[in-house]
Amino acid sequence: TRVLQPGAHEVGGHRLRLLGLGGHTGADLAIFDEKTGVLFAGDLVFYDRALTTPNSPGLDVWLKDLDTLQALPWKQLVPGHGPLASDAQPFVQMRDYLGWLDGLMRDGAARGDDMAEMIRSPIPERFAGISLTRYELIRSVSHLYPRYERQQLQRLP
Repeated sequence: TRVLQPGAHEVGGHRLRLLGLGGHTGADLAIFDEKTGVLFAGDLVFYDRALTTPNSPGLDVWLKDLDTLQALPWKQLVPGHGPLASDAQPFVQMRDYLGWLDGLMRDGAARGDDMAEMIRSPIPERFAGISLTRYELIRSVSHLYPRYERQQLQRLP
């Protein structure tokens, strides 16, 4: 019944830090319980599941958000998708996947590949065990690749 703003809030004897971020949708919320060290990362962190990109403002923004979250003194991570974690592996996996996806689309746009070629790109072996990788690659290319293509276009005078 009320709009919450980023910052600290007391709820049930817990000091919760609400973080307004934006890498996944442009308007993402993560919650850090300062008392227990639990970080509710929401869909900013996918673990052992391919990430979705329907409204992402850019993979660079998402990477900065991961830096912000990982820098918190968290002890337990609750990702938006995937198992709980008490180590940094979800962040490592996310950075690796985001870096691969960004490089794939950047290189494809530089070569002039079309979207059909991009969605047929091979999935690296290290991502083969991540759930929905092919499906989400297809979706990510449709969501993000036009932006990469526009960045490659040169305007004629």
